[in-house]
Amino acid sequence: MLIYFLLLISVNTYLLFTHVTELKDYMSNDLEFAVYILYYLNLLILGIVGLIYYLNSYSRKSVYFITLMLSFIFSDVLRDGAHFYLNDSAILITGNLLWFTGLIFCLLFFLTPERKLRLMNLV
Repeated sequence: MLIYFLLLISVNTYLLFTHVTELKDYMSNDLEFAVYILYYLNLLILGIVGLIYYLNSYSRKSVYFITLMLSFIFSDVLRDGAHFYLNDSAILITGNLLWFTGLIFCLLFFLTPERKLRLMNLV
């Protein structure tokens, strides 16, 4: 399970890093590029936290959290792709729908009560 977890994180890190480095050619200055790196680094950390929370908890709340993180990550990648590569309204609409879906899952995450864990589950 640990190898699968590290492989999954390394593949996602590589893909997000590749996405950000491809965007460097379309940016005007290094400050904008640094802001994008920090933004996607924060998204990656939140995605890793969501994956850890999902793997350690089998509750509905963890499914909501991992789904909202994935929808935010994919919506931002689609938004950047539509803004920098191909200005297509279908990509923008899909990105916005994913972002609003992430907001719905965020609301469901905060409205769902946390399941009480017993000491046997912590071992």
